[in-house]
Amino acid sequence: MSDTHTSVVGPVPGAGQDRRGKVDRIFHALNAHDDTAYVRFYGADAIMYTSTAPEPVRGQAAIQREIQQWFTAMPDMMLQLEELLVDGASAVSRFQFVGTHTGPMATPSGEVPPTGRRVSVPMAVFSREDDNGLIVEEHRFLDMMGFLQQLGLT
Repeated sequence: MSDTHTSVVGPVPGAGQDRRGKVDRIFHALNAHDDTAYVRFYGADAIMYTSTAPEPVRGQAAIQREIQQWFTAMPDMMLQLEELLVDGASAVSRFQFVGTHTGPMATPSGEVPPTGRRVSVPMAVFSREDDNGLIVEEHRFLDMMGFLQQLGLT
């Protein structure tokens, strides 16, 4: 990655694009729990790799279902951006995932009933955009051990 960098304040320099503004809009859609607005940032055939799913999540509809499951499990879920790095079509964001588990949580091994517990864990997302500015590939890393410990599941 280049030295193109921003913290939680200020625009991101680079190729005539305000990537910081786009990241702000993505976070706004997520924190407003607007899955329709959120999924518009992804290409039709986008692929997402995540530590919360055993297989890649493929396509806008699947990405939308995946985020809806999080909104169901944690209706107060919020993401707090801490750092953003940009290099051309690639971006890395580091943030805090915060929420209370008050709804059923879908997992690969079945549904986990609400624990009522609050979590706050670090997360990082690496994304790559196409020439149209849509995310076509994304890698998400969530501190799953910390997440499960805070929910009382380990």
